[in-house]
Amino acid sequence: MVWGILSKQGLITGVVFFLYKAGESMLDATIRPYIIHAICRDNFPENTSICVDTSSQSKLQQENIQERASTYLIYYRILVNVPAIVLGLVWGAWSDKHSRKLPMMVPSLGSVFAVLLYVASLRQNEWTIALILCGSAVQGIFGKSSVITMAVNSHLSDITERKHRTGALSRLLAMNYFGLFAGSLLSGTIQEYTDIKTTLTVVCFLHAFSVLITVCCIQESEQEEPDSGKSGLCTPTGFRDSITVHLKSSKLNTTKIFIILVIMTTLNQTCKVGDQDVTVLFVRKYPLSWPTPWYGYLLSVEYTMMGVTLMVLTPLLTSYFNLADSTIIILGTCCKLIRTLWAGFCYETWMVFTSVVIGAIGGMLVSAVRSLMSKHVDDSDVGKAFAVLACAETASKVLGSVIFNYTYGATVSIYPGFAYLMEMVLYLIVLILAIWLHKDVMVSSAYNLLKGNVDERPTEAETILFD
Repeated sequence: MVWGILSKQGLITGVVFFLYKAGESMLDATIRPYIIHAICRDNFPENTSICVDTSSQSKLQQENIQERASTYLIYYRILVNVPAIVLGLVWGAWSDKHSRKLPMMVPSLGSVFAVLLYVASLRQNEWTIALILCGSAVQGIFGKSSVITMAVNSHLSDITERKHRTGALSRLLAMNYFGLFAGSLLSGTIQEYTDIKTTLTVVCFLHAFSVLITVCCIQESEQEEPDSGKSGLCTPTGFRDSITVHLKSSKLNTTKIFIILVIMTTLNQTCKVGDQDVTVLFVRKYPLSWPTPWYGYLLSVEYTMMGVTLMVLTPLLTSYFNLADSTIIILGTCCKLIRTLWAGFCYETWMVFTSVVIGAIGGMLVSAVRSLMSKHVDDSDVGKAFAVLACAETASKVLGSVIFNYTYGATVSIYPGFAYLMEMVLYLIVLILAIWLHKDVMVSSAYNLLKGNVDERPTEAETILFD
């Protein structure tokens, strides 16, 4: 049942997304700890041995390195994500009329070019930090995950029937997390037994395979013809069409539902990115004092659990228990709340791993949000809608990095777990929005049913919850 309704093109799309995410995760899990190491070498150029063995660092040295590293992690997030925000919106409108394939390939090419700069930083001690930031900027200029996420979700929505869309998008998101798992695991394993240059070489191969499969195997879905002879990419019209997509649908409450979904996506991604940045610092600090590869193993466990949840649990909830997308969002948010409360009080390794397992189940709220979004815009505007979501996620990466890194840097000497408790408060806001959203979705479903749109018929579980 899980795989029965998944087409061959759906499988190929999942493989492309898996390869890209494996490469991206591997690169991200390698570069972020590398930034901390580079800062340490820059702070102590005459005694770089303490950067290899963190246990030899004094408490004051650790705090100085972490405070400066948290600032450069913010710069890294800004350079990687800010250019991708605008590009995502433009590519979304362009792909609705022309092609989904090209936006699937461009981010992988950008990652390959970025790797060349990261490799160069290993050989230039005086320019290490500058080259790392240049590589980050190249990734952002080529769109990074914002563009490919829009492209694969739009392509899958094009080729999937509405009633099967939640399950299909859940499986695609599962491939995302399996890719993140594979990349994180490879990053930790390869660095433990070889070196960072070998890791970056593998990243290039993964992105090359992603481009090759896209060129050879992905078939174009039917696209709307352009309105005029102009087919340029960076046009004001494309940007405007993406940010006003919610105004074009004739369905009830579309604008309100659209805005709530974007806000929830923004808050969730802000917490997710902030959590990752805090965790990479938190686990390196006493009393945990993890070696560098262990962070990759932690990410691999988290992404595996998310992938299993989306591959198995979410289709079961939608196909067998007929739960509404909005109900799944509420359940996922509750899991996130439990995880953040637990994480704020971790002081042993097993506690950290347990917290990410609990929070991983909450990953299903993302697929439910995307499914709900695709069902509340016209089919010809799916690319624009996913572009807005992808850009909200990308903007949140910058926002989350700034908020959580500064919060952690300001409170690390007082209580290192404070940032996790702040994250819990943000998820409380998401839960309130999710409950409000559920009511609006039920009203919208009932209205569309009266209009005779059978695709919008509420499920039995939805009707019971609404009553």
